[in-house]
Amino acid sequence: MLKVSAKKESSSLEVDSFPWITLSFIFLTMLPVTMIVPVYKEIIKDRLGGTGYGVAWFQSSAMLGSFLFSPLAGWLSDKLGTRKKLIGTFAILDAFLLALLPFMPNISSLFVLRFLEGGAHIFVIGLLLTCISDREKDQTSSFYNKGILFGLGGTLLTLGGGVGQSLGFLGNKDPLLPFFVGGFILLVLGILSFFFLEEGNLKKLEWEGWQKTKTALVLSPLLLVPIAFHFVDRFTVGYFLSSLNLHLREDLGFSPGQVGGLFGVMFLLMSVLSLPAALISRRWNSISLVWIGSFIYGVAQASTGYLNSSSGLYLSMIACGIGAGIMYVPAMRLASSLAPIGFNAVVMTVFTGLGSLGFLLGPIVSVYAQESLSQLYDKTSALEFTGILYGGLEVLLVLSTLPLLSKILEKER
Repeated sequence: MLKVSAKKESSSLEVDSFPWITLSFIFLTMLPVTMIVPVYKEIIKDRLGGTGYGVAWFQSSAMLGSFLFSPLAGWLSDKLGTRKKLIGTFAILDAFLLALLPFMPNISSLFVLRFLEGGAHIFVIGLLLTCISDREKDQTSSFYNKGILFGLGGTLLTLGGGVGQSLGFLGNKDPLLPFFVGGFILLVLGILSFFFLEEGNLKKLEWEGWQKTKTALVLSPLLLVPIAFHFVDRFTVGYFLSSLNLHLREDLGFSPGQVGGLFGVMFLLMSVLSLPAALISRRWNSISLVWIGSFIYGVAQASTGYLNSSSGLYLSMIACGIGAGIMYVPAMRLASSLAPIGFNAVVMTVFTGLGSLGFLLGPIVSVYAQESLSQLYDKTSALEFTGILYGGLEVLLVLSTLPLLSKILEKER
């Protein structure tokens, strides 16, 4: 009887400790930064007289902030022994920065504020993902190494991206509205974080700067594989946010709502497939799913420049979403699995931060490549070749890492 009672009590505790709040915050955090994508044209080109490069730099300046501040987020969290206080503080800061963006008087001030907004946002999303990773790597947790939380986290993160893109219709009449709505969401999330966000018992660790990242890579050099895939995955998204985004708005005449709906399909499919991919990676292995998903995604992306009809573009976005859904969470799980003991926060924030570096470079390189190619070919061919270049990077990375299969399977745990 005592054993049965103890078992029931343990099960009750496990249900009570399920991190619903952390997971819901991951979803909410993605809404503000994606709902503004469909109105880039109105804010940067129409209001401030910017160019295609301006649209690219608006996205990239936020990612530069994310990249530079991501190691600081992990190290500061370890030093202070807390996640939720930093998440709450920087969510509130992010709210005000996001709401102020449309009021910048010129391009330069807009980019500076966007840089700071990106830095604030990486504290929030990077540490929320770290909270999930903490539970997945805690041997006393019922979720230890099961992939369930990573699957749900990836599902809600990409679902937030998809819903956020779809909310781009808010900018159809007033392009400022997505910034205000997004800022309000972050403000509420930040306040609630102080009271309701869950975190485990964390030990305060000494500040080690970049040395801790170097040590993690020395102890587990195969970490470079999931980090490289995440970097390239985020880099290739830059093509969608800049070159393809402007092509849809200016050449094909899509409204902000139509662009948001099109990109939202990709994110929504990612969210639907994230949990199944995480569970399959548990029974199979993570790297194989990363390869399969990246190959599908790369081939589908390479086709986008050739498509001018809504039906064709939706089919390509569906394929991209399927590929991304298969690979996204397994790459995250692989990074967490390969992280040395005691390096979890650093690995996960560097993982997201280098993804931000990919986001930073992706839009700029896309616009530069398209304009360079347009000097040799016509505008349509330039877009087609740019899509092939970006999709081909995914396929090339798959082929170049195939020989590492046995080493990765040996180290993954």
